Amino acid sequence: MFSFRQTIVITGLMLAPFFLKGQLFNQETKELFLKAAEKNDTLQIYEIRKQQSNIEITNAKYSFLPRVSFNATYTRLNDDIVFPANLQQLLLGSQALLIKEKIGVPFNTALPSTIALQQVSPIQQKDILKTTVNGQMLLFSGFKVSNGIKALKHQQKSLDYLTDKQNTKLFLEISDVYDKTALLHASDVIISSSEKILDEQTRFVEGAIKNGLATPLERKRIELAKQKLILKKVENESAKRLLSYKMNQLTGIPSEDFMQLEPQLVQALIDTAVRMEVRPEIKALNEGISALRYKEKAELTDYIPKVALFGQYETRKKDLSLFDPKWYAGVRLQWNVFDGLTAKNNAKKIALERKSLEVQKKSAAELFELGYKKALEDYRVASQKIILKKTEADLARSTYEFVSKQYLNGLTTITELLNALTDVEKARFEMQQSIYEQRKAALQAAEINGTLLKDLK
Repeated sequence: MFSFRQTIVITGLMLAPFFLKGQLFNQETKELFLKAAEKNDTLQIYEIRKQQSNIEITNAKYSFLPRVSFNATYTRLNDDIVFPANLQQLLLGSQALLIKEKIGVPFNTALPSTIALQQVSPIQQKDILKTTVNGQMLLFSGFKVSNGIKALKHQQKSLDYLTDKQNTKLFLEISDVYDKTALLHASDVIISSSEKILDEQTRFVEGAIKNGLATPLERKRIELAKQKLILKKVENESAKRLLSYKMNQLTGIPSEDFMQLEPQLVQALIDTAVRMEVRPEIKALNEGISALRYKEKAELTDYIPKVALFGQYETRKKDLSLFDPKWYAGVRLQWNVFDGLTAKNNAKKIALERKSLEVQKKSAAELFELGYKKALEDYRVASQKIILKKTEADLARSTYEFVSKQYLNGLTTITELLNALTDVEKARFEMQQSIYEQRKAALQAAEINGTLLKDLK
């Protein structure tokens, strides 16, 4: 990776990033974002919900497939179910007449004792074991299934837009950690540059002390300035470690690996003329509204007739009663004429929920419009601030060079020289700070505009 340190030289403190056309991200931030997206819990939950929604849609489509079940039952009655006694007597008498007619015996003659009448079988024996195969198939759901599927598909799209929203939030977090780290690296470059200048001044002072042109006090002041730079470097290292821990938490990459990167701050440029696009939150609300509209329709379909086929086949016929069929099939029409207004009230409840989302959508759209205008103004101000800070950095550098020449000629004090060097450090750091703020404003404007992740896809 190209090092930011290589763009800085002691004799010319012109900051190259100011002249570069910056994008909202580079390859490193893109890779960090992709790793963070794989690890993010919220995105994983959204993906699980989308898979659940796919299953629900599949189940709804399968509503029209036949349902076949096998059933086995055992029933024990208190006694056999039989015909009444007088009817049994009539049946036995009829049986006797038929026998007499067959064997040629007059009907008023008693049957021979060798001929026994067959007892009348029970209508249903008390031990009943049945095994059946049942089937049913929905032919028409009154549009309840189709409306339910449409509602689920809109819910699924809503999850897609919520995923985009979470991706945007995640990228802003990644970018902020990355840019803060870049700001610390830029600070380290500035410190290193100042250390080299102080080393040169130390050599000059040492020679001046030997020649009686300077006092040891001036050397101590330079040493104190070096100590301040050392402390600043320690603070920067601590801050970078904390940022690497945050990046590890976001992406899962080891903190040590992130510490090896040398990110640089580059001014971000956005097209302020681009009109604000529909944000993922608004798109998600639109899909939620559409989903509720179809749910409302699905509730009202309870008043539309439903049609289904049904049938049953007895696989065990031994214990069937005299009135039980071996099989049957038919068509069932179910028309819910009055349900205590339950479906109607449920539809009203969903309609109110839909109106609530519509109010939220209107309010959110107004807030985003105002937020976008503010973000654009912040971006313009931040961009102008970079120009100012660059001018200040140039002036501080020129002032330092002038004071340095005066000091070499004995026309000013070491304190004035060190103050001038401090001004250079401050101006350069504020220059980098202004680039960081400008990038943050640009990212915020792109995020509100709804275009932040376009280049990532």
